[in-house]
Amino acid sequence: MAAIPFSASARGQSGLWPEWLGSYAGAVRFHRSIPLEDIYPPPPLPRTDGDDLTPFAVYFALRAEDGGVTVWLRIDGGPMQTAFDGETLRFGPTMAGVAKLVSAKARPEPRVATLTLQPESLGTEALFAFADGSFWRRHVNVRFTPAGADLIVWVFDANGTRARTWRGSAIRLAPYEGRAPT
Repeated sequence: MAAIPFSASARGQSGLWPEWLGSYAGAVRFHRSIPLEDIYPPPPLPRTDGDDLTPFAVYFALRAEDGGVTVWLRIDGGPMQTAFDGETLRFGPTMAGVAKLVSAKARPEPRVATLTLQPESLGTEALFAFADGSFWRRHVNVRFTPAGADLIVWVFDANGTRARTWRGSAIRLAPYEGRAPT
């Protein structure tokens, strides 16, 4: 089983495995908040986990295009909810397991994003900045399984004081057919 090469060979995953390409559907639910220990002084009244424990849907599709990787993502809940049409992040060639964002079709659009590839997983990290100076950073980690994928989604809050995590799984719906799912 060979990887589709997107760049010269380097340490780390050099491209997507062909069996990863396709459309996936699943759900995640709130797992926990993680306080960021480098905040000093610590807040006098730490936040408690008040997030909704109700699972919500996550859809994604992976395809190889123009020597890079395109990730289409739709999240139906939580603070990182996407528009109904989802978002499309196009990444350039993978070098040593990392690719940079080339273009995005999203609302809001990330200021910067990276894609990381490991032998059995893929991750995206995107920074969204707003006019008022606030931001949030979203990470989506996908560990592939025979039936689909295990998912971890985490978000830094706008204050930068904690990260919240959601966990779940997705099933593979179909191999890539040249378009994002509708």
